[in-house]
Amino acid sequence: MRFGIYPGGPVGGDGEIIGSVPDDPAATGSALAELHGGAPFHVRAYAQYTDRRERDDLSTQEPRAPRRHLGGDTCLDLVLQYQSVSGDVPGFCVFVERMIAEYGPVLGAVQIGEEPNVTGNAVLDGAFPRVLDAIGAGIVAAKNATHGHCPDVPVGTNTTQLLGDPAFYRRLLASAPADVVDHLDYIGLDAFPDVFAPLPPDADPVAVCSWLLSTHRTGALVPAGLGHLPIHITEHGWPTGPARPGERQRTMVEAMVTAALQPDLHVASYTHFSLRDAAADGSLFAGFGLLRADYAPKPAYLAYRRIVREHATRR
Repeated sequence: MRFGIYPGGPVGGDGEIIGSVPDDPAATGSALAELHGGAPFHVRAYAQYTDRRERDDLSTQEPRAPRRHLGGDTCLDLVLQYQSVSGDVPGFCVFVERMIAEYGPVLGAVQIGEEPNVTGNAVLDGAFPRVLDAIGAGIVAAKNATHGHCPDVPVGTNTTQLLGDPAFYRRLLASAPADVVDHLDYIGLDAFPDVFAPLPPDADPVAVCSWLLSTHRTGALVPAGLGHLPIHITEHGWPTGPARPGERQRTMVEAMVTAALQPDLHVASYTHFSLRDAAADGSLFAGFGLLRADYAPKPAYLAYRRIVREHATRR
């Protein structure tokens, strides 16, 4: 299994970025090193294409300067977001090509778009015009770019289940270039069971996570002709806070990884969201970190450290 984490604190909430406590790069680096212990790992970074972005701006927005956390068997999981108010699909494709050329030597995976099946949240790509055209064209542009710079790096896209359109992939393939499926290496899933729709007290977390992964394939991927592709769990987490104990976060992390390790579910990658809390105010979106805002570890940090060291493999 391929493991990783989003190493930043700031998170996308309900239409805005939440993160009142700045990241400490040195503390982040130490926490990451302790987390993976030299095992193969990836860190996730987000870069947004907007109409205001300068052509020579090759930075990521969250986290800033991710290269400081890379090296050895730690690589970059790069998310290239489409957030053009004008619907500038050609500009987005140039951005994709330039970002892959810039980060190619340190890349572990490229994701085109972030939850483009969610239309009502301005921090996600589905809120922007021509998103289907952009994702389809961006996938092709990304795969062509990786051929030239990093041919072994997989290219994919992602969705979320609970808050988005389950027919997104069918709509995407109906509007995308005919050969777009040939340019996809994986399908990503942002999954947050027991967060936005709490589970019944007697629910088995492993069974719920297994069901979620299985039904994503049968309900969303197979009908679109994508059932053969591996799933990457591109975001998963459970926020702590008032009445949300750290032990429950640990349980949900262990449950999702246990489900993902089942061979018949064909899951190739798991990324936790996120390393550190975005704030210390007890709000729902602020508490996803495995570490508190002051970098103190929660029980799930220790559990994920053990999981990574036991199950991480080179891919």
